[in-house]
Amino acid sequence: MKKTNDVSRLAGVSRRTLQYYDDEGLLPLERSSQNYRLYRDSDLERIWEILIYKEMDFELREIKQLLSLPEEQRKQKMDEQKERIRSQMSELEVQTAFISMVKNRGMPEKPNQEEGMTYVDRIEEIKRIIHEKFIK
Repeated sequence: MKKTNDVSRLAGVSRRTLQYYDDEGLLPLERSSQNYRLYRDSDLERIWEILIYKEMDFELREIKQLLSLPEEQRKQKMDEQKERIRSQMSELEVQTAFISMVKNRGMPEKPNQEEGMTYVDRIEEIKRIIHEKFIK
């Protein structure tokens, strides 16, 4: 059995992070007679899994759910996460192209009041055009 300080050094996370994982039910631990948290090898495996899932950009509430799922459902959640990240990457590509466009061409024309289009609608239209022409 290891104590919090040892595990904190081993895992590379703060003691407070380990306490938070315990408090949130991600890492339920045994306690010593002096109420110290005690870590078994299986707890170290759980910390490893938590850190891996965090690296995949899952939120702690999602990680808590993942840890209780069968392997096949975990894989499904990982596929969904990959798709979310791909979508974010596409949005970032549009955003960088939008920045380049404004930098190189100046501010785009704002819509006329007669067009019935809001400023936000115009920006979304420009981003849609960028996505269709340059990203896909």
